[in-house]
Amino acid sequence: MRTVVLAARRALGLPATLRTEDRRILEQVILPEYARRPDIARVLFVGCASYTQRYGETFGGREYWTIDPVAHRRRYGSERHIVDRLQNLGNHVPAGYFDLVVCNGVLGWGLNAPEDADTAFAVCHTHLRAGGDLLLGWNDIAPRNRVLPEEIPALRRFDMALFGPSLISRWAINAPNRHVFNFYRKSIL
Repeated sequence: MRTVVLAARRALGLPATLRTEDRRILEQVILPEYARRPDIARVLFVGCASYTQRYGETFGGREYWTIDPVAHRRRYGSERHIVDRLQNLGNHVPAGYFDLVVCNGVLGWGLNAPEDADTAFAVCHTHLRAGGDLLLGWNDIAPRNRVLPEEIPALRRFDMALFGPSLISRWAINAPNRHVFNFYRKSIL
């Protein structure tokens, strides 16, 4: 029944929720923690779906952008939505533009080849300001983990960031999809 309701809401372009532990943590802990930070004024959320449609509300009053290469997903994006691949972000904004890039559920779900992932995260590095943050959420389960973060050269350009009151740089969720959040920061130097 829940799947039918979710599908109906998606078909109508209405917001929906994905009731998984990793989404709960993202929506109730991680995004609000970033939203409390006064140094985060420009946010890019990568990938759009009915269940991400309201994420911009968490950053109320801030400049919230979305990007997705599938044109019909624009309806789930923000007012500042880009229809393109993350690798082409430079065609839309200048270097150093964003304070935070959230790339959750894209590695292994679109960024499936090592060279595509490397290019995408190199672009994230270029378009984050010095000291800006990258949140990478990914599933550590086959076949979604064909490209592991530690094997992506562009991610080595970032420092691991300590996130939240627990000061963690990696948060592995004990759930069937074995979702992992990696927290990165672009060096100030």
